[in-house]
Amino acid sequence: MDGMQFFGPVGIIVVLAIVILIIGPKQMPKLGKKLGESIKAVRKGVDEMNLEVKSESEPALSLEAAPAGTATVTCPACGTACATGTKFCTSCGADLASVTPLTCPACGTVHAAGMKFCPGCGQKI
Repeated sequence: MDGMQFFGPVGIIVVLAIVILIIGPKQMPKLGKKLGESIKAVRKGVDEMNLEVKSESEPALSLEAAPAGTATVTCPACGTACATGTKFCTSCGADLASVTPLTCPACGTVHAAGMKFCPGCGQKI
């Protein structure tokens, strides 16, 4: 007899009948609740581990991560700050040849698109 044949509909009914006899019908809801809570806790832990691994493997998206004095270009597709002169985005691979860095008209500091104030002098852009 193949082991997989036992877990057909009849096998599942037999296993459930044995579990009910051992545990008792009054304890089944409590057992189900605890089983559900355990599954939820395991899923939450796995999700947290995946977030930690993902955040460690992704590059920082802020301009402060670039070395001081290094001009950066913001990728229009994903928003990653890449060094000026880079042909393709280091995160998503988008073409950066047509993107020019934005500079503050007052002090010449390079800034990301969408910024309202210059990070160098604080003037409104």
